[in-house]
Amino acid sequence: MGGRPMNTPMPLGASTSVRQPTILIIENEVSNRILIERVLSTRGYRCISASNGQEALDILDHERVDLILTDLSMPVLDGYRTTQLIRARPGMEHVPIVAVTAYALNDEGEAAIHIGCNEYLTKPFKPRQLLEVVDRLLPKA
Repeated sequence: MGGRPMNTPMPLGASTSVRQPTILIIENEVSNRILIERVLSTRGYRCISASNGQEALDILDHERVDLILTDLSMPVLDGYRTTQLIRARPGMEHVPIVAVTAYALNDEGEAAIHIGCNEYLTKPFKPRQLLEVVDRLLPKA
């Protein structure tokens, strides 16, 4: 007769079934977004997409995510400011954020690390590279 007592609430984030890790993809280029979603879904990740930083912040008002992939150059709200605003939210301090940039030679990747991203990927990247970074950063169940 193990298990949890009947009326004891589950700890926040706990579930009776295995929850798919959820990844928020912030990317204004539709073709890039679709490609990233396809690669991640092959590994069983649940993907939510936003086309700019403001959409991402709106999504985070009602969705819990396990990892964020953000383009740095976007309209409305770029990836730098979006990362800063996400990091300022309670409970979001430790959610892994991966910057995606086409301009690593211009030190964009290092600048992203400096403002709160955990890692960065330089476009174009191979699906294997994306999966390696995501698998490494997501907590193991």
